[in-house]
Amino acid sequence: MKKTNTRRDFMKEVAVVGAGTAAMARMAPPTAYGANERIRLGGIGTGDRGTDRLRTAKRLGAEIVALADVNEAMLDRCESELEQKAKRYRDYGDLLAQSDIDAVIVAAPDHWHHDILFDALKAKKDVYIEKPLSRTIEEGQEMVKAVKASDRIVQVGNHRRSGKHWAIAHEKVASGKIGQVKWIRTWDCRYRLVDPYQKRAENKALYNPERIDWKRFLGKAPDRPFNAERCSAWRWFWDYAGGLMTDIGPHMLDVAMWITDCRGPKSVVCNGGNYHYPRWETPDNVHAILDCGTFAIVFDVQFMNGFEGDGAAFYGTEGAVIQEKDNHFRLYDTKNKMLEEWEYKDEGVAHMENFLDCIKTRKQPNSPAETGNRVIIGAHLANLSYRGGKRIAWDPKAEKFL
Repeated sequence: MKKTNTRRDFMKEVAVVGAGTAAMARMAPPTAYGANERIRLGGIGTGDRGTDRLRTAKRLGAEIVALADVNEAMLDRCESELEQKAKRYRDYGDLLAQSDIDAVIVAAPDHWHHDILFDALKAKKDVYIEKPLSRTIEEGQEMVKAVKASDRIVQVGNHRRSGKHWAIAHEKVASGKIGQVKWIRTWDCRYRLVDPYQKRAENKALYNPERIDWKRFLGKAPDRPFNAERCSAWRWFWDYAGGLMTDIGPHMLDVAMWITDCRGPKSVVCNGGNYHYPRWETPDNVHAILDCGTFAIVFDVQFMNGFEGDGAAFYGTEGAVIQEKDNHFRLYDTKNKMLEEWEYKDEGVAHMENFLDCIKTRKQPNSPAETGNRVIIGAHLANLSYRGGKRIAWDPKAEKFL
């Protein structure tokens, strides 16, 4: 990772050059790609998710030319899984300086998303940035402004936006098939009695402090001595992320807001606790209720019992649309009679394919920064409610606290 300028410096640059950059983007033709020309990608963050996204992009025809990570062992593993070599960097700024890279896939820890996105935009790279878009509400708002002031394609990794099965659900609800939506329940339940990220930290070869640039990992987070568990299980520490609420919540809140064309909640309450993983700082059981004015969204997540799997249920005055754990969606009437059903298929490949297509066409992707930000705000508000022990009131249109 690379220590960058302050947010104030960033926003000054956006304010000064934003209008000019946008005007130039309108005047300049998009990058021309031949029918057989391959998009050249760099990967920033080569852990599990980063490697998966790079592997998918490669399978879709992109060329992986460079990788950046603070952990040399992760770079080794990524190259092995991609079955290729690439230029390697510890400082992602050196990767961004590589002129032959068209776009980057960002899967670094959450506390680095803001600065990496700003630097990628300045380097004129298109960006696929993993969810959650930001670590805080303020960061997300700044990121949206910066993207708008640029001519870059930015896809947020809320991959359900590219699922045709969800698009069908949206059409059913929008056309009034279930009447007026009054309650949405979303959930993600998994069976993980041993946290794989904490367990992996015991692997001395993968988390060797001599091969990890710990200071670079920390970036602007509080200075702490090297800790392999923080390096591996960073999702569960407030310094770097927002736990299950911001790691899993974006997927489920995204579909709830998309299918109802909702801008966001007007208030949020959240509770939970640490019932199973004593070393997590963030809660291992989270339950949030988002009041959206005419309906409520309930989101539940825990990794102690996987009976329910993950799913979503949209309850209306004339019926319901439910994603069930047999990988099917079903439309019911008010007497629980099934009227229609359709299959749930992979959406991750489609989401990456959409990003690569948008690099060529310069069209807006399925999950642009503004959409990704509206979704993650709901998760951030839930964490603020949990940590503060109170209801949070919010103006979704003005995006400010009440």
